[in-house]
Amino acid sequence: MKITSTLLTVSFSIFISSAISAQSYSGYPDFSVVVKADSNSRSVLLTNLLEKQPGNESPIIGTAAWNDLGRQLQCRSLLSFDYGVLPKVINPEQIAKAQLILVPLKINSTIDNSDIQYSKFMVLRVLEPWEDSLATWSNQPLADIKSEVTKQINPKKRDKLVKIDVTDMVKNMFLLGNNGFLIKYEDSLSAAASFSHWFASAKNENEDLRPLLVITLEYQLPPYTSTKDIMRPLPMTTSDREEMMQNHFRPEPVTVTPPDEVKPPVKTREDK
Repeated sequence: MKITSTLLTVSFSIFISSAISAQSYSGYPDFSVVVKADSNSRSVLLTNLLEKQPGNESPIIGTAAWNDLGRQLQCRSLLSFDYGVLPKVINPEQIAKAQLILVPLKINSTIDNSDIQYSKFMVLRVLEPWEDSLATWSNQPLADIKSEVTKQINPKKRDKLVKIDVTDMVKNMFLLGNNGFLIKYEDSLSAAASFSHWFASAKNENEDLRPLLVITLEYQLPPYTSTKDIMRPLPMTTSDREEMMQNHFRPEPVTVTPPDEVKPPVKTREDK
């Protein structure tokens, strides 16, 4: 797993400094963590053409459907990122957005995407653990149909990056466990349908083409008020000062005792 910690640190410093410099600030600053598929990530290309063969070494993932002698064939893919310690330090409620980014690949194939109606695929959250070296079409793990997100692909932009909003899925992965994503077409396919969408997998030799997961985090900052905005006490009036004196100083009666009367000494004969 590769995480851009530099971006995280810099962004964190930026929004903290902005809060300090503002006269009055309260909001939800955010920054992103980028998780890139690497050797710890898993990806598998599955097909009902070879139902018991694992596709863990495939440099591509994606989904396809085509008809072969009356038999409807399909390809699906499993993809899982290694989150490392992120679920331990990030609360799912702090995840504002999560985007799965896939790089499309052009592959020589007889599969045609002529039917624009089916120029879309679905991404679902996988519910069961799986191993890329063992996963096949016949034993593929279950996925959460309630989490499915449909991605429509513009035929004129098939060479552009594909960005899929998987926010709710990633939140549940952080909360319930990470079993990755399932990429597939709808099950209710026309027998004559023929289409495909291919992307670079986590095993692709070109690391720049591998899938990315961009997680945007949101933190609520406490309200900040500049010292310039704090109300200072008004000057005290004469009556205020007198009241304060009465509250803090209690007058005590003063008793003055006159000194004793000093009598002149009596002169004797010797003094004379």
